[in-house]
Amino acid sequence: MTRAPSVRARSAPNLAAALASLRDHGLRLSSARRVVLSALFAADGPLSAEQIADGVGGRVPASDIASVYRNLETLERLGIVSHVHLGHSPSLYAIATEGEQEYLTCERCAAFTAVTPDELDEVRRAIRRRFGYVASFSHFPIVGLCEACAQATGA
Repeated sequence: MTRAPSVRARSAPNLAAALASLRDHGLRLSSARRVVLSALFAADGPLSAEQIADGVGGRVPASDIASVYRNLETLERLGIVSHVHLGHSPSLYAIATEGEQEYLTCERCAAFTAVTPDELDEVRRAIRRRFGYVASFSHFPIVGLCEACAQATGA
């Protein structure tokens, strides 16, 4: 996930901590912000702004899409939320964590797997040896076929 370069992830292990962080920054605890944060804490993984606005399958109240985007921008600027691009999907948002996560995503079914950076260190070393690049897969994932799609296509 990415966040503004000068912003550290804020520790917000739960909704109450995230709301306290907003108060600490002098921001109102509007119902729209509560909805966005509630949706992200209720989610099993990163969500699109549209999924949040739609109410995450009835788990939180539906909201106005423009309000969702405004609040996501504010929350990301504060380091509470981060976003990632997984394949050809729109940006997906999640509660920021202290440790980075990197992603593998299937270009056929859009399934994704979050991994810790050390799980991809061998790949990163191979890229650096071969091309001189220091690779990061936190904002844009490694794209390919998941095991099921690879078998289905004979790849």
